Amino acid sequence: MLRIPVRVVFLLSLFLFSLSGLSVPADAQNTDQPVAAASTLTPLIMGAQDIVSDKTLDELGAEIRSIYTSGVTEQQAGHSALDLSTLLQRAMAVSTRTDRLMARIKPYQDVYQNFVDILGKPPGKDDPPEAASITEQRASLSRRQKDISARMTRLRLYQLEAQQLVNELRQHDSAIQQATLWQQMPSPLGVNFWSQFVQSAPQDGRRLNALGAETLAMLATALTGKRVFITLAGLCASILLLIGWLNARKPIRLLCSRFLPTGRVRPIAATVLCGAVSVLACAISFQVFWNTLAFDNPAVGDDLAQLASMVATQAPLCGLVLELGFCFLSSKAEWRVFNMSDDLARSLRLFPAWLAIAMIVRGILRYVDTQSGLSLLSVQLMDGLYTLAVSPLLFAIPRKLRTTAAQDQDEEAEPGGTEQTPPLAQFLRSMAMGISIICWIAVLSGYIPLAYTLISWVSVMALSMTALLLASMLTTAVGGTLFASRAPLGRHLVELGLPPRLINQASILIPGLINVLLLAVAYAVATSGANFDPPQIWRQLYSLFHGTEDSNTSSVSLDAILLCIALPLLGYQAIKIVKSWFQQRFFPATNLDIGAQASILSILSYAAWILIGLAMFAALGVTVKSMTWVVSALSVGIGFGLQSIVQNFVSGIILMAERPVSVGDVVTIAGVTGKVERISVRSTDIRLDDKSTMIVPNSQFITSAVKNATRAQKPGVFTVELDLPFASDLNKASSVVIATLSACADTDPDSPPTVSMTSVADGSAVLTGSAKARDGVEIKTARSSALFAIWQAFQENEIPVTFRQTVRAP
Repeated sequence: MLRIPVRVVFLLSLFLFSLSGLSVPADAQNTDQPVAAASTLTPLIMGAQDIVSDKTLDELGAEIRSIYTSGVTEQQAGHSALDLSTLLQRAMAVSTRTDRLMARIKPYQDVYQNFVDILGKPPGKDDPPEAASITEQRASLSRRQKDISARMTRLRLYQLEAQQLVNELRQHDSAIQQATLWQQMPSPLGVNFWSQFVQSAPQDGRRLNALGAETLAMLATALTGKRVFITLAGLCASILLLIGWLNARKPIRLLCSRFLPTGRVRPIAATVLCGAVSVLACAISFQVFWNTLAFDNPAVGDDLAQLASMVATQAPLCGLVLELGFCFLSSKAEWRVFNMSDDLARSLRLFPAWLAIAMIVRGILRYVDTQSGLSLLSVQLMDGLYTLAVSPLLFAIPRKLRTTAAQDQDEEAEPGGTEQTPPLAQFLRSMAMGISIICWIAVLSGYIPLAYTLISWVSVMALSMTALLLASMLTTAVGGTLFASRAPLGRHLVELGLPPRLINQASILIPGLINVLLLAVAYAVATSGANFDPPQIWRQLYSLFHGTEDSNTSSVSLDAILLCIALPLLGYQAIKIVKSWFQQRFFPATNLDIGAQASILSILSYAAWILIGLAMFAALGVTVKSMTWVVSALSVGIGFGLQSIVQNFVSGIILMAERPVSVGDVVTIAGVTGKVERISVRSTDIRLDDKSTMIVPNSQFITSAVKNATRAQKPGVFTVELDLPFASDLNKASSVVIATLSACADTDPDSPPTVSMTSVADGSAVLTGSAKARDGVEIKTARSSALFAIWQAFQENEIPVTFRQTVRAP
């Protein structure tokens, strides 16, 4: 007899009661009492109406129609950038709300399906009828499933419509920005500009007076009656936060000195912590003060609220600029991240203050550009003045650095010495001066929006790159100082049983991966525009890792052109730095030979350039679909004339991956013997004995026979073969060879040499000696010195010998 557990019966009964809306009253003590209808009781499982009501769905539909009517169909109305930004935020809010509602309602569909599975299939025609309560439960479940399906269908439609709205609004916003960017205004050097400015000056004055009156009314209300105490409390709280930030530098440095070892990790960690404190302090301080003024203040209008929100985005950046200036130019040399003289630090201390003021002014200008209601020429005049005032800072700082550094070198250099300038520093100085000159020319010729956007983008990028550089330096310093096998934390990991070599590799590789992520963040900041909008940066990061569904059309814009110019230049420097990091830090911590190292660097370089090319295509809006005709043309070209190029390319990838031939190997191919110097994706360079280079297509290494002499012996081991006449004393000769190889300065003392007789022919015996070269000594050098020493030893011991002319070992 089948026995059903009591727990299953109880749960099934509970589900049935909850679905049917029936329940047993609390005062029912026996089965003779009637069971009350549960229509007045709350069911255990909510219905679809309770999760997503008809009112909510109607509101979503009405909001989507309103956004579509305001932002897409009425293009002739002429929207500003702020209007489109507001509509975009509304569309994104609708999209987020539909996603959240869909996530809430979808599990209930699965729950109801489980209930249907518990009830099973309805009885057939010849089966006995089921209980009336079961039939009622089945009908109730069917109604609820249909209701949920209908609501989920409406939600999916709203999801799709909201996402389409977001995409269209972004395209409109980008089109407006690009059209404004390349718009030429009257030149400030001409009469037309100033005549139009004078005509619009009275109206602009009234608008500014209205804004000033609104500000005075807000302050008068905030300082009237009991509100004055609230305002003063908010002001005191803001001042205390700023004072705490300014005084937090000393305890942070004490903590770093207490818990971190000496070295570069201390100033870097202190700078990062102080920067984080400054960002939080300035952001919270401004918000506290503004919210205190605006709290229940009827005089605060939309204009002041918009102005405060735009200045609030610049307040944390202002604090970060000031704090980086305090740390980089500290009066104590041991807390400076970069080495510089005291005179240079003192001469640069005003620049962070100027940059911080520029950040605050930039926040005010964002309000002037989008919400102030001033005339176009007034707005452009303010933007132009800002550009002319800020652009000299781009080359003033590098020029000051160069001048002070040259003075220091003149004082310390020996007579006849020359100044050595790093190429990267020279490149950055030249680029800063070039951008400044371009901005001045653009402003004076009337392209003020172009100059203002360029100088804003450069300012944001300079600050962002400095912060990311600090984070990169901190991860590298922490990995090498704290987590190496000989570091404090690394020793604890070794005590836990981890191999020291693995710990050293992890301490180098993990910071390298973090630096790659920081490069991705830098790319997202560079492509998110000049306003440093965190949501936009996050969207760029998301699209970088998850991809986007873009249209098939390509777009050429200023930022795309700048990115296409900057990506190869910056990519070249980044690849150079990464390869240097592998060669100087990672490879010394591994047992990889020179061939494996060369293969890794080659594959890494080619993969990086491919990614840079894809990033350039993505910046131009070129997708795989739009490149279909190029792929078709390439397939035809490969079929007719590019077979050998593709074959060599694939062969190069195979050589780098399988490594049958590595850099440094002595190979014989097509009857020519030489040493492999370089392996690229198309060909391999072989250095011959006469110092010439033979370029061999990679396909020959795959399709033809190749003799690799290096593969026949262990790395670092060389052999010496000697022909001895039969009359020679072989025992004495063997002893002399072993003694001579052991005493040679270029052989490894920890690896004893060996001697063996390999063959007897033509009246002579072949004696072969083997030894290992000392670390850091080339095999060719060690073998040459060993041959010379053996020759002298045989001459001294009067042992006749004839050396073979054919060299079998490198």
